[in-house]
Amino acid sequence: MAPSRRCAAALAAATVVLAFPAASLADEARDALIVETVLRIEGFDLQGSTKAQAAVGRYLKSNWAGERYLDLIERFSLKEEAPGVLRLALEKSDTPMGAEAASLLVTLGAGNLLINTLRGEDDPKAVQAAVAISHAGAPALVAELPKILADQSRAVAVRSSALAALYGKHPAKQAELLATVKAGKLAKDLRQTASEILMLSRDPEIRKEAKSLFAVGEGNFPPVAELVKRKGIATNGKQLFATKTCLVCHQAGGVGINFGPGLSEIGDKLDKKALYQAILEPSAGISMGFEGWEVTLKDKSTLVGIVVETDENLTVTMIGGAKRTINKGEISTRTKLKQSLMYPGLHQLMTPGELVDLVEYLSSLRKGG
Repeated sequence: MAPSRRCAAALAAATVVLAFPAASLADEARDALIVETVLRIEGFDLQGSTKAQAAVGRYLKSNWAGERYLDLIERFSLKEEAPGVLRLALEKSDTPMGAEAASLLVTLGAGNLLINTLRGEDDPKAVQAAVAISHAGAPALVAELPKILADQSRAVAVRSSALAALYGKHPAKQAELLATVKAGKLAKDLRQTASEILMLSRDPEIRKEAKSLFAVGEGNFPPVAELVKRKGIATNGKQLFATKTCLVCHQAGGVGINFGPGLSEIGDKLDKKALYQAILEPSAGISMGFEGWEVTLKDKSTLVGIVVETDENLTVTMIGGAKRTINKGEISTRTKLKQSLMYPGLHQLMTPGELVDLVEYLSSLRKGG
């Protein structure tokens, strides 16, 4: 069916649905049908239909964080729903949906809600706000993070989260952090967070210098030929998978985020030698379709992730699973990364024994297992 005919059919369906009295269908089912219909009609004027407005309002109220929640708010620019979007950005800050909510707040012109939360006295929410600001990436929001770092009265957890949000994604910023550490200007209670950021840098020189600054693991790792001979403890490896940033990008055993290649049956695809090599040298073999790009926008913000392109837009799926679709006219530059999006220094945050346990767990992930 041609697009114009589909729109006409959807409009006809909307007319029929909106004409029904409320009692003719269960309220929630009726509202859901209206929502699906208006979302399919290109250029639908929500403000021109009081019945559609009411249905959308009820739907949003009863389906907070539901499948169509963010779609509706973004499509019709429902700025009055910003408090609910803020709640989603905070409470689900470690999920793709929470990251999308953070970006939507900026689109709605409500980024100040994140700033106010970051500045507020509720420390757990301030930590979540810092993560959300990292996802959103808007310069005006990011500019608030150094102020938190400089405020010694704030809790360590809040300042650590601000540090990670400010320096965690881009090597250029990580070089600044490295210089701060080397100059002895970083607060001692933030050194652990700084070590994790720098040891996971995509810049090999930064990782090398960071390794000399921080005591990490048990020193140099044995060669792969020796590691494959060791027997690990899969249950320990499963716990490591959840605590060493693996699940930020991969799904395995029913947990994690679907960003990088799925690992739920990785034991059927790669032997232990290949698993070690993939972790120790992630850029040696980048899977097709998972190449990384760095996209700089005209507002000076930068997005790093996997790119899908159409004639007019670019959708960037970022680490953590958040997606942002931008018009090509907003782009200043875009560069294909030579290195993998997988954290290149991940193993440096473990001991050799922990790495063996992790590979033992991954090797156990097989079809039907």
